[in-house]
Amino acid sequence: MKELSSKEKPDRLEIVNSILFNLDLLERSLHGWRLWVRNLSLMSQFTSEELEEIKASLEKQIQTFIEYDIEASKKWKEKFPQMQLIPRREQEEEESHGHGRGMYV
Repeated sequence: MKELSSKEKPDRLEIVNSILFNLDLLERSLHGWRLWVRNLSLMSQFTSEELEEIKASLEKQIQTFIEYDIEASKKWKEKFPQMQLIPRREQEEEESHGHGRGMYV
């Protein structure tokens, strides 16, 4: 990350490459966290206080990222392709294992 961001006058392609690299890092990190949290044997080793600490830290960081996501989406909405939303089907949503969490398309 430091090497990619240290260049004084990066061109547009280098900037895009850096953005993709950062998103890939975030994706890999999230994947690792999911694997850990889904491992009940591993999670059972943490105290409630430690789990609360992890939860609070992640919530704070994710809130910041989501706020940026909303801000960027509003700021540059005319640059992004408009996607047609698919109406949610209540029965299918209730039958799915993601009940109550919504659906991203």
